[in-house]
Order: sequence, then structure tokens, then C-alpha cells
Amino acid sequence: MVGKIKNYSQEYFKNTRSKNLFQKPRVMKKEKELTQERKDRLKSWVTFYRLNTHRFVEHYFGVKLYPFQIVWIWAMGIKDKFFTVASRSIGKSWLIGLYAIVRCVLYPGSTVVIVSSTMAQAGIIIGEKIQSLNNNYPNIAREILSITSGQNKHEVIFHNGSNIVVVASKESARGHRATFIIVEESRLVDKDILDSIIKPFAYVRPTPYNQNIEYHIIPPEEAKEMHITSAHFVSGWWYKEALITIKQMLSGKDSGFFVTDYLTAIHHRIKTVKQVENDKETMEEIPFQLEYLNIPAGEAGDAYFKMSMFAKNRDIKKAFYPQRKDEYNKKENPFDIQRIEGEIRLISCDVATRAGRSNDLTIISCIRLLPTSVGYHRELYYMESHSGKNTVFQTLRLKQIYFDFNADYIVLDIANAGISIFDQLGNITKDDERNIEYEAMTVMKHIGISDDVYEELSRRTLAINAKENIFPISASAKLNSEIAVAFRDKLKKKMFSFLVEETVADGYLMKTYKKIIDNDDITIKAFFLHPYIQTSLFINECVNLSMKLEAGYIKLKEPDGARKDRYTCVSYANYFVGFLDNDLLKETGNTDEEFLNSIMVV
Repeated sequence: MVGKIKNYSQEYFKNTRSKNLFQKPRVMKKEKELTQERKDRLKSWVTFYRLNTHRFVEHYFGVKLYPFQIVWIWAMGIKDKFFTVASRSIGKSWLIGLYAIVRCVLYPGSTVVIVSSTMAQAGIIIGEKIQSLNNNYPNIAREILSITSGQNKHEVIFHNGSNIVVVASKESARGHRATFIIVEESRLVDKDILDSIIKPFAYVRPTPYNQNIEYHIIPPEEAKEMHITSAHFVSGWWYKEALITIKQMLSGKDSGFFVTDYLTAIHHRIKTVKQVENDKETMEEIPFQLEYLNIPAGEAGDAYFKMSMFAKNRDIKKAFYPQRKDEYNKKENPFDIQRIEGEIRLISCDVATRAGRSNDLTIISCIRLLPTSVGYHRELYYMESHSGKNTVFQTLRLKQIYFDFNADYIVLDIANAGISIFDQLGNITKDDERNIEYEAMTVMKHIGISDDVYEELSRRTLAINAKENIFPISASAKLNSEIAVAFRDKLKKKMFSFLVEETVADGYLMKTYKKIIDNDDITIKAFFLHPYIQTSLFINECVNLSMKLEAGYIKLKEPDGARKDRYTCVSYANYFVGFLDNDLLKETGNTDEEFLNSIMVV
């Protein structure tokens, strides 16, 4: 008898420090010993906390919330469908993680599925946000049995049978079930995947009372769905979904909507005025509008290019990169992309030398041309911009990128400062940093270049035996109109592909270049993200160009203070490719004049 008491005592004290509430010894009352009054009191508290999740967070978890977070987390708790559009640095990922924990604790047996365009993006909520909450708040830690956060699996398991898992919005996500679906950065999630695969996850939480026929008069508990995103263009599906949610909320349906901007972050000292001002000076107008002001961007009312022409064609994950300085000692560019048979590569350049003006950037872009039965498919793989650089620097940089990209042609704007770049290209260029010399280049003989222009530019070239690979453009009102029509035509025919958005690229880059990218060195990560950001800026320029007719020609006008340098650079390249399309189609036997005329601007 004494031995049994001793063993019981050891087992009792063994679990006194356990975080598991179901193992920790307590003085418990059996159900038959509970008075009805106490049962009613427990029910009241559970109901109160489920309807006031912000109180539960502060009372039990001990997490102090800002006033806007109190409203936000309370609204999430009482609505079955919720949509949030939040500005940068407002802590939306942290709050998602916190509310997911709340849901799991207050509703035992819950399965929360966090969905994102990539596993890595949603994994941050568990690997960083929930892990931090678990480390800093003891009552959160007592509820959690385990946290797993690795490359292929992110999961939180609770003592009460609830769990949180992360899935990527892909076909492979089929088969999951969820009582609560959270769609992180929902604008990046494919709508077809969301409707056909993600939403069917939803099912009723398996509670014991559902098995009792006496309680079938009570409506079953609805599965919850929540979207959180940053603002983007109104052409995206997310915008329509947000409007539907707002209308449902205003009509009294069980839906909620919440929005924040940078002023909220400043007021609560999450962000400083100086930080916002610095970001505004270095950001383009539209990205600042989206990220900080939280205002969805629309196309210009009379926009010539629509966002839909670009959105579904942003499917290139791997960008091209020129050599970095620490790679100069290598004979070949380690970031090169292997050619395919029949591929043509070209560099396009829109030139400027003065800084500080609206349209005064030099833009250099790298485009791959992949042969198809209907012409070359254009793929924009890289773009960079320079402001206030002299012609010597720009010529060197243009030849560096030409060499790194292993390009075949240069499309060059020779108006204004561009003619000076052409003159510099006509000489052998020494690259002291790389310790190599680049050959001289000059105008090419081409049907798209008049004999007079060819002779004039040839005379300006000083070097002998210069490589004939430059297609010059000096645009007029008529030519600009033709260039705009040709570019729009190729967009509509889906003959262009572009790099994915930088938020999508981030996960891809961290996986592909994980040995190179150091999160503590922002310059390296900025190098890899740069072409994706430039692509977004290019698209922003295009969809904000208004069209008007002058003397029978199309003229594209940018908003006050905005640019169209990137559009000019890419559209000029497309004009040149029209001639290459013509040659390719003749080689393949397609000589339909009507079809050829739709391919080439003449």
C-alpha cells in the first residue's frame, strides 16, 4: 500500500510543471458534482470570449492590443467571412497568427488552414509569428503541444485537438479539410485554384453535440473564411471579391471588412513619419499608393493598355541577371539562361542623361525571342534604370549587358542623347573593372532602316569593321502611333511573357539562391529582386497611359509626374521584332499577306 502511494506521488509531482493542461495535476470536479449555476457560468464565459475574442486575447493570453487591433480581431471573431486590405508594416501577418491561435483554443478540434501562393510566404506566419507568440506568452505556450516549421511542412498542434497547417495554392493541395480557411495575400492566389480546390476544404467542426439528435434543432457551426491582402490593381479578382464582401456586410449578412493605411502605423509608432517620407522619395507613385495609402490602382479612364493584358502573362520565375562585381573573374555569366534552337536575343535602350525630370531615365531591357508557328514569343527577362549618368557610363553598361546576355541585336532610341550613345558604341570600349574590351558596333542594314539613315549612321561610326547589330529608332508622331498599335496587338495575342510579381519571386529566390542570398545583407537580396520590381514598374506605366488622337495618330500620355520610359523601351523592341516575325513566318511558309500585315507594322 505504501509503495502505491509513493508511485502515485512521483507521478503527481512529475507533471506539476507540464505545459500540457491535460497532464498537469489539478483538483477537478466531476460533472455530477458541478452545480447548474457553475455550468451556466462556464457557458457564459465561453460564449462571452467567443463573441469578444479581443477580451480573451488580453485577459487570458496577456497580449496587449492597439485599439485598431481590438476592433480588427473582434470583427474577425464574429463574422464567418472576413476581408482585410492592409497597408505595409501594419502587422497583418502577426495578427493572422494570433487569431488563428485564438480560434484553435476557443474552438477545440478546429483545423485552420493558411493558404498562400507559396508555402514559404504562409510559412512565415508559423515559423516567425506564432513561434514568437509561443515564446513570449506562457498561456499561449501551455495550449500548444508542438510547432513544426521546415521547408516542406509548417504545422501547429494544440493539446485540445486543434491544429494549424500551411498549404500552397496548387493542384497538389487537394484533400485538405478546414474549419477555418485563411488566404494570405489573396490577390496573388489563382482564382480558379481558390474556387475549385481551396474553398472545398471547408467542413463543419466535429463537435460531440453534433452527434446528439437532441441538438439538431441548433444550426451547425459554419466554417470560416478570411482573406488578407495588400491593395493592388482594380482589375484583379481580389477587388471584386472585396466589393462583394462590403456589400454583404452592409446588407446585414455575416461578412466583415477591415482596412488600414500608413497613418494607423504612424499613430501607433509602428512606423515613423521619417521612414514613410524616405520610402516615398525612393518609390514610384503607384507602388506608394498601393503599399502605403492602401488605395487600389485603376487603369486610366481612357487607358490604352489594360491590366488584364499583363496579369495572366506574368509567369516567368527565373530572371536573367548581368554579372555581379564579385563574379567578374569568371569567363561566363553564372546567371545566364541557356538558349534554345532558333532563339534570338536583343537589348533595347531608351536613353536619357539628365536627372530630376519626370521622363528622364535610361532604361535597358533584355528580351528573349522564342520561335513559334505564329511568330516570335517575346519574353522580358531583365530591366534596369539609370538617372543622370553620362554617355560614357551608359555605353559601357549597355555593352556589359549585351555581352552578359549574349545578345544578337541592340534596339536604340537615337533621338536627343541617344545619338551620343550610338557614337560611343561605334568605338572599342575598354572595361577596366572586368579587364576586357568590347568590340565596336554600328547600324545594321535592314528593310526597316532607310538608305539615308543607314548611310548617315555608318559615316558616324569611327571604328573599322564594326559589328552591324544596332537597329536605330527616331520616333515621329506617326511611328509612335504604329508602335503603340503593334505593342497592344501583341499583348492581346498573348505573344509577351513577363516576370512574376516580386512577392511571388521572393519565395522562389530564397529557394533557388539560398546559398547566395543573405538576409542580413539587403544589397544582395535587392540585386535578385530588382528585375521583378522593374517589371512591375513597367506594367504600372503602361496601364496608366491615356490615349488620345492627334492629327489621326494615337498619342499616349502619362499622368502628371509619372513616367513612360519603360514602356518606350519595350515597345520599341517590339516594333523591331515585328520585322523578325515577318522573316520567320516567310521561312515557315506562312505567306498570307493579311496575316503578315497583322504581325508587322509597316
